[in-house]
Amino acid sequence: MACAFARMTDIENDTGKVVEIREVEQGDDDGEGELVATLPIGGRTAIRGWEFLDRMKYLGPRTIHVTAILAAGTTTKIFAARYFATYGRVVFRLHNQKLVDEPEKMSGIRRMRPVRFLACV
Repeated sequence: MACAFARMTDIENDTGKVVEIREVEQGDDDGEGELVATLPIGGRTAIRGWEFLDRMKYLGPRTIHVTAILAAGTTTKIFAARYFATYGRVVFRLHNQKLVDEPEKMSGIRRMRPVRFLACV
């Protein structure tokens, strides 16, 4: 069944650095995975809250790697696929050169947004 609205998760980059979000399959030895989004400094995006869970159902277990690109290397935080389905908004910040997430739960109706490709969540 198709619908015109989906539950979305807002992701905000407040690190002062570029942030990459990658979806990594279990057993991926190099940990590269597939690039889902690149957030510039101060950037924000919205993703379908169940996007990673839907893929996991058909393609197997996966984790989400969020990486801030620093001058002296990178700092990465790893999340379960369900993390972005649970929260309505997630802000990423740096604290002592470590990536920190600040999630915010929202009611289902506040997370609903029109979608371009008629995909239900």
